[in-house]
Amino acid sequence: MAPTPPSQKPGQASISAFFKPKSSPSDITKFSQPDPVQNSSSSNGKARTSSSLDAGSASASTQPPLKRSKLSNDDEKPRRETIDRMGKWKFMPVKVSSSQVDELDPATSQEEPARSQKEQDRHEAFRKKLLGSNFAVDRHARNQMQIEQMSSRDPFSPGEARPSTGAEDEAIVVDGDHDDDDDDEGPSSTNRFGQFAAAKSSSAAASSSSKTKAKGKAKAKANDTDSGPTYTPLEKQILELKAAHPGVLLIIEVGYKLKFYGEDARIASKELNIMCFPERNLLAAMIPVHRLHIHVKRLIQAGHKVGVVRQIETRALKAASKNANTPFVRKLTALYTASTWIDDLSSSDDLAANMGDAYTNQPKSLMAIVEQSEGGNGPEDRVSIGIVSVEVNTGHLTYDQFSDGHARSELETRIAHLAPAEVLVPPKLTRPTEKVISYLLGSGAEGGVRIERLAAKPDYNQAFQAVTHFYRDRGLEAEASATTEEDPTAPSATAAAGDASSSKSTPFMSLILSLPHLSLIALAQIIQHLEAFQLESICTLSTNFRSFSSRTTMLLNSNTLANLEIFRSADEQTERGSLIWLLDKCKTAMGRRLLRKWVSKPLTDVDRLEERLDAVQALRDGKSYVLRTLPNLLHGLPDLERGLARMTYGRATPTELATVLLSLNRVTQEFKADEAATWNTRSSLIDTHLTSLLCGKQPVQKYLNQISIKEARANNKPDLFPDPDLYPAIQASKDNIAIVDTELREHLREIRKLLHRPSLDYVSVAGVDYLVEVRVADAKKVPVEWLRVSATKSMVRFHTPEVIRLTKVRDQHRETLDAAADEAFAAFVGEMCRTEYVALRNVVASLGVLDVLLSLAEVASSAGYTRPTFVATPDGESVPVEIHGMRHPILELVSPLPYIPNDIALSTPTSTRAILLTGCNMGGKSSVVRTLGLLVIMAQLGSFVPATSARLGIHDGVYVRMGARDAMFAARSTFMVEVSETADILRSVTARSLVVLDELGRGTSTHDGVCIASGVLEWLLARERAPNVVFITHYLQLGEMERRFARKVRNMHMAFVETSPADFAEFGGLDDDDAATGHIEFLYKLRAGIASKSFGIHCARLAGLPEGILKSAARVSAQLEQRHRRALERKRHALLRRVFAPQLDAGAVEALHRLVAARETG
Repeated sequence: MAPTPPSQKPGQASISAFFKPKSSPSDITKFSQPDPVQNSSSSNGKARTSSSLDAGSASASTQPPLKRSKLSNDDEKPRRETIDRMGKWKFMPVKVSSSQVDELDPATSQEEPARSQKEQDRHEAFRKKLLGSNFAVDRHARNQMQIEQMSSRDPFSPGEARPSTGAEDEAIVVDGDHDDDDDDEGPSSTNRFGQFAAAKSSSAAASSSSKTKAKGKAKAKANDTDSGPTYTPLEKQILELKAAHPGVLLIIEVGYKLKFYGEDARIASKELNIMCFPERNLLAAMIPVHRLHIHVKRLIQAGHKVGVVRQIETRALKAASKNANTPFVRKLTALYTASTWIDDLSSSDDLAANMGDAYTNQPKSLMAIVEQSEGGNGPEDRVSIGIVSVEVNTGHLTYDQFSDGHARSELETRIAHLAPAEVLVPPKLTRPTEKVISYLLGSGAEGGVRIERLAAKPDYNQAFQAVTHFYRDRGLEAEASATTEEDPTAPSATAAAGDASSSKSTPFMSLILSLPHLSLIALAQIIQHLEAFQLESICTLSTNFRSFSSRTTMLLNSNTLANLEIFRSADEQTERGSLIWLLDKCKTAMGRRLLRKWVSKPLTDVDRLEERLDAVQALRDGKSYVLRTLPNLLHGLPDLERGLARMTYGRATPTELATVLLSLNRVTQEFKADEAATWNTRSSLIDTHLTSLLCGKQPVQKYLNQISIKEARANNKPDLFPDPDLYPAIQASKDNIAIVDTELREHLREIRKLLHRPSLDYVSVAGVDYLVEVRVADAKKVPVEWLRVSATKSMVRFHTPEVIRLTKVRDQHRETLDAAADEAFAAFVGEMCRTEYVALRNVVASLGVLDVLLSLAEVASSAGYTRPTFVATPDGESVPVEIHGMRHPILELVSPLPYIPNDIALSTPTSTRAILLTGCNMGGKSSVVRTLGLLVIMAQLGSFVPATSARLGIHDGVYVRMGARDAMFAARSTFMVEVSETADILRSVTARSLVVLDELGRGTSTHDGVCIASGVLEWLLARERAPNVVFITHYLQLGEMERRFARKVRNMHMAFVETSPADFAEFGGLDDDDAATGHIEFLYKLRAGIASKSFGIHCARLAGLPEGILKSAARVSAQLEQRHRRALERKRHALLRRVFAPQLDAGAVEALHRLVAARETG
């Protein structure tokens, strides 16, 4: 036996004795193989095992001592610099006897003893412990291997639950969380000090137990390696959360971090441009806690459904519970999509550019769509469609049920008005509906509208039962008697409601049960969907319900909104250049939203129109001091509508509550009720809304007096309510904290006596409170049981056992106080919303109306604007239009050239119902008809118009079909789009409609186009109750309609001045191009008669076509005109010969023919 080295005690082997060089390259791969499972005790570098070896026993069963230490730097020992050199070292068997130690010398030992399977397993386990996560080369190789394995394994993906495996269920894990999560799953700092002290006092007793546990852990890990990955408790919790919430991208709170895991991490890395890295068995990505709302908004705008998982246990309460050593309990606490995201009041205005365009940032809505076949040419031709749309930011709920044709134009119109950000649809829709939704809304994954399909086909009976139970559970009981005319399955719904029929009906429930049947199904889907977001309370407020279709408003279809550029310009696809851009001078978010609704739905009630115009005129004149104070009153107001919605959902913070109440208090205190007689506003509408402001004064003051504004602005819920009797639970928790503070002060007196330092006081360092600080020289005098926390060169800081105990108790009371304060605040806001929501909502609504009226008054103050005059007409009669000096309201602002005004008249005693408008290309035809449409809409929403005078009847619809476009994704050609949109117009028009058709038929051949255009115009003119029509065309053949329908249509054209080539010959030095083709000067004025040409070549020259092409076109045009003229001459000559041949000779007939031709040309 070789002698033991002097530095080594007998019976003890050094760590270098367990390594020997090897020449087999096969072990290199084995050594560098990444370990998919890392024990947290080994990863933090603190796992140790120790035992003693009996020097005289050859079969010792105890393990040799293992300790993390650096290998010797002796020259005869290899250096660990590369993987190749590291591969020369091999870990020896764990069982080592003193005789085996003697044989470790390379000079004397040539063969390696054979290992048993048990020894091999133990060898692998200890190799991992010794070289696991702290060895740089092996750690790098393991990370690369984990990334490759995770990419192929895909632990879980959104929308899928990970299947359970036996390896997961039977895995034995030592620690629950990662080493970088110690701040989360581990105890608090105070608890660590206590545990450290306890561990220090009992270390000797626990040494033998730790040896046994270490053996068991290593053996279990070696056995689990073959059966699959071993998940830590945190990872198991994450997988369970993903399985419970399929299709949701989860952001999980882990300690003081927010993390994504698995496929969610990969998606977040792509969308947010953040790092994605392997962490144990899952991929992970991380974001800062304070930027959560920013990243959530980016994810939902990309079309994702995002959930936030929070730790619902606090450190102090968890430390005091029985499950202190288990992972924190985590639950889904918030769920977001694009339609359910509610900005707080401190964020930018919802109409300001988060995505770059105010049009795209109008209040986003959640829409549910339900359809039912009506038959027709096929099962998918005509359908009944029911919709319900909710604007979560404002609480508005819109419902409708309508019949729609194959083109689904009615559905397209409602989508254009309601602008959904998320749509709920049944599992299967008809193909036309699917095409329209796909074409209009796009895909959420590509930044479009998010579409969520329901798990099952909706059923009316189930929907009826769900809705009645929902409102009954909230105290809104009703008699379950539903109208059954629209759905033959409805009678069974009454029975499905159960005992609801015996309850007392309320007006609100009567409204709910009177909804159309498909709308009721859609409402049930909306309620069920919002419950997952905890936003269903918005459906319990009757003031938020409104019907999309109304007899008192005009419905503008999607084509009219686009062609007249109501909400966005056609060129830039932005709000600039649109009608809403012109009219929006509002100072509040409530006013901007209301103005959008007024513009999209102009009034058809003369009395309400005159009331609005009176208010606009009064505000424009500004003769009352009350009216002059309104702009300053509205300036700087927050989004009170959104604030009320957040309060209703329970999402408001104390700061937001104070902001809303203070703002409402300011506007309600501005005017006095006893001064109402002196307001002299000359507008009943303004007086009504000023009175509404006064009605909100009392409830606002009532709740404002119950809170501390200072504490509310600091978001300090525990001190928010000055009255301690208002919420006794808060005061009880404060009393308990005060008792602990008193005990801490009493304990400080004991410490002063013990240390003989009367002026000693507690200190706080690095967030650790109640430290006892003593000088280094006196540190040995403190009691042994005191826990040393930190030290400097001159001072040492301790925690006494009593301080540790009391701070634990105090932390528990503080967390109880926070919970009581949260509950009290929620109860306070909930009570206010239940009792005073209607009054507060009326105040906010009145502020919105006053803001819109002020905006329209500012527009009316522009130069050249006049108040329109409305004429009442009997039903069935055509609506008169007589406008003098009308100007395009947008072009005169954005164009550097002056706009040429025009006069137009329809259905007046001196004019016809229809105009056939022809003229040159770029002559101003489309501009004139757009001006007419815009002025009609502006007048009927209550605005002044840019004209010298305007006398109008009340139109029930404005239908505009202009331009040429295809719908490739909807499988419709340009001509198909033209005729489909025209067909929709013809089905919808009445005698009180305004119809504008621009160049119908240009999407097909000239012959077919003339036939279609002629047929449509004739159909409109032949109606007994014909609408007002402006028909633009380049088909000059249609000019004969004036002769056929003399009292119904007249020809008009856009005036121009043409200079012929012969005229150029009289002048010298003119352009050769003009001399060849003539020159056109547009006058942009409406004139009677039909145009002679369209002058397309002149337009082509302005567009910049090469001159060679223009000359060729002019030559072909001249040839075609000459051919057409000769054909007409032949027909005329043949007709004259047939008529006059019996009476005249051939020479006389020829002379007559020349005379007629000369008269036509001259």
